[in-house]
Amino acid sequence: MRLAAFGMIAIGAVLSGCYGPHLVDPQDAAERMVAGEALGTALGTGIGASFAINPAIGAVIGAETGAALGAFTGVITAAPIPAYHPVAVPAQAVIPNFYDGWPPGYHKPPNNPETQPPPAG
Repeated sequence: MRLAAFGMIAIGAVLSGCYGPHLVDPQDAAERMVAGEALGTALGTGIGASFAINPAIGAVIGAETGAALGAFTGVITAAPIPAYHPVAVPAQAVIPNFYDGWPPGYHKPPNNPETQPPPAG
């Protein structure tokens, strides 16, 4: 029962955290939460069974605690959504006549009347 209640609270926390000042992708946060729960449960079970007086009770308590901490860690490590700013495209070339000239010793291709001659200067 506690695990189901924790799951509902965790899902609510994930979805509410996706729309605050630290915007994250809800799907990424949910995936990280599930992975954190799985890893936390496995680690908590092992540690609880190893260090408790009664290994069965230690495994149960460790699994619940590990799932909670793993889910929390997974949610808070979700990457923020990148904020890209529009880039203004210049109307003309940044360096005028940069591609208009031919290097010294080269000639324009034959049979191409559209080729521009190199600038004088």
